Amino acid sequence: MNRKSIVRLIYLANAYLPTEMAHGYQICKMCEAFALNGAQVTLIYPHRHRMYASLSATLIFEYYGLRPLFNVQTLPKWYVEPLRRSIRNWWFKRFLFVYEFVWGWYAARKARGEKADIYYTRDSIIVYWLTRFGLPTVYEAHIVPKRIQRQLLRKVSQSSCLQLVVVLTSYIKQGFVAMGFSENKTLVLPDAVDLSLFDNVPSQVECRQRLGLSLDHPIIGYIGRFQTMGMEKGIPELIQAMRYLPPVNGAEPLLLCVGGPMEAVPAYLALAHRIGIPEHRLKFVDRVPNTEVPYWIRACDVVIAPFPNTEHYAFFMSPLKLFEYMAAGVPIVASDLPSIGEVLRHGENAWLVPPGNPKALAEGIRHLLENTNIAKALAQQAKEEVKQYTWNRRAATILQHILDAQKAG
Repeated sequence: MNRKSIVRLIYLANAYLPTEMAHGYQICKMCEAFALNGAQVTLIYPHRHRMYASLSATLIFEYYGLRPLFNVQTLPKWYVEPLRRSIRNWWFKRFLFVYEFVWGWYAARKARGEKADIYYTRDSIIVYWLTRFGLPTVYEAHIVPKRIQRQLLRKVSQSSCLQLVVVLTSYIKQGFVAMGFSENKTLVLPDAVDLSLFDNVPSQVECRQRLGLSLDHPIIGYIGRFQTMGMEKGIPELIQAMRYLPPVNGAEPLLLCVGGPMEAVPAYLALAHRIGIPEHRLKFVDRVPNTEVPYWIRACDVVIAPFPNTEHYAFFMSPLKLFEYMAAGVPIVASDLPSIGEVLRHGENAWLVPPGNPKALAEGIRHLLENTNIAKALAQQAKEEVKQYTWNRRAATILQHILDAQKAG
């Protein structure tokens, strides 16, 4: 495909990098994928003094296991979160918006000097300023914003400089079309996976030996951050499900949760103690490098995506772990939510259960542990279907839509 008209792409992010949160990995993988598709990519993001020495000393390429195919620039930004402790929440939120609004203007103005062919961002304030500056812009949306950000986006929807809106789910698209965005310029693309990380991953037994995990017990795995934006992602329900799981072939199932934050673990252990789950049936591990994630997934008999039934999880999310689970070829039990249903189908490539129901979750896990033929068939189908969800394919689709929009314009 000829993409000579897209020579330079600026990805302008309002995120401190690297970060343990999934959005940092997603941003950087998209930059890598755009570069692999022929664009000259520069990632611009804010810089500040790091709270954690392990992050301050690590380049994003090393931290995320990326190929150094794109350029990186940083802009100064004052980290204002400590002020939250000394300012009333009502005032802090307003101060924070004004600060972000001004920084967005500054960042977009700096990026304008790069004279790129396309400007890409996930930030609603930055997209507002990019289009105000008359720059050809692509906005990637992971939520349907509310309140004042929604007002900003209504103005963005009227800009002729907006080339494309990329959204994770059809439900986000509905929200943007309702705000006035063109349906034809709003593209639904779920998140993705780097399949090369799953090449040559050894057998389940070898992975367990490498990671020091039990060879004698079924392992139920949750691989990913335990919480997001202050919200639980289903770990408490998964712990409660453990008390309804009987032994399989005489061996008690073990729960393995990998991804952190570890400060959440004492509350999980306290919950387990209250409901009579012995601690030896639970194992919590902090974040591991992205290159090691496939080994932890492959070590499991069943992997779980137990998301609660909230607006965010039901309609807006496209969790990276789903695609990693699929690529690893391990049977999946997931919450039956609309967003999940855009990728997984019950009885075809996964086993879906009602969200927020520990008994139903346990029954789904038990079903796959005891019916290995069904579990293998689901895993094989998922592994085949995940080939359409790669970062490179996602970036290629976006670039092609940008070219099509430019030609049509």
